Amino acid sequence: MKMKPYLCILILCLLFPALSQGAESPVGSIKTLEGDVLVLRGGQSIPASIGMPVFQGDIIQTPASGSAGIIFRDDSIISLGPESKLSIMEYVFEPKDEKFSMLMKMIKGTFVYISGAIGKLSPDSIKLETPSSIIAVRGTKMLIEVKG
Repeated sequence: MKMKPYLCILILCLLFPALSQGAESPVGSIKTLEGDVLVLRGGQSIPASIGMPVFQGDIIQTPASGSAGIIFRDDSIISLGPESKLSIMEYVFEPKDEKFSMLMKMIKGTFVYISGAIGKLSPDSIKLETPSSIIAVRGTKMLIEVKG
């Protein structure tokens, strides 16, 4: 007895819910890289590479002699200096629905932020957290250093 194609697809979707929901969309990608930068994702440590997508929940970690540049979907840019650690806690860029949010936690190191579309369309939606403060971004560029 031959199984109909749509029945096979239905069975796969029931067995693998992630297939029916679709994968989470990347919030940006690695644009520049120096040294052995790591992306901590879902309990795993993944070596970063240029063009690699980054997701909400990722932690980017640079070594003592490394750096990384990340460009987000709204064209915001974040540059991390040596011995830095950044957590991408929340990122929403849905201009059609007027939904915007960027929440990053700078755990340690140096961090340069250049705003993109979220900064222009909804500057109140950007928050950069450090271990001792939360910074609401109102400008287009900033440099933060967190001593760890």
